[in-house]
Amino acid sequence: MAFGLFVRKERTAMETASAEQPWSFKMLAPLEPGIVCIDMERMLKFYTEVLGLKLESDAQTSPEMSTRFRATPDGYRIVRLQTPYGGRVKLVQPKVPPPRNPVPEWVFGRQGVAYFTFVVADLKTILVRLRASGAKLLSAEPVEVRKGVLAQFVLDPDGNCVEFVEFADAARQPDPSRK
Repeated sequence: MAFGLFVRKERTAMETASAEQPWSFKMLAPLEPGIVCIDMERMLKFYTEVLGLKLESDAQTSPEMSTRFRATPDGYRIVRLQTPYGGRVKLVQPKVPPPRNPVPEWVFGRQGVAYFTFVVADLKTILVRLRASGAKLLSAEPVEVRKGVLAQFVLDPDGNCVEFVEFADAARQPDPSRK
């Protein structure tokens, strides 16, 4: 707001929340997105052989436990994959797979969790692997979404959107270990 010669900047909701944050839960590990799968074997091949994530665990759950947990009434298989940076991706296949969600024309055309992001060091090399695997890239080439930041959306075998981002300046990459 302008008052004569002085300009007062209104705080954004994000600035207000961050300045007045009284509490936050303590995380013990990086975020672990879970992907409900239609075809576990194709998804495993994509995430391990194409992207290079490492298999950490592969477990089955009983219908009784998964019903109590409100996950599915029939039990499920859950596979945990380790990323090179320490995060994990969980692939989950219910015993009775859910119906396939339609893949929207636009990434932001889906409500809820629409995609997740891998911040990477060498987008060009990853795109070579993705193209060779037959993965569907949503743009012909990476897009500079802001100065020095290249991004590319890709669909995994089940049609989930995955984003790969590379920062031209490594010092600008979001790395909480540098704080």
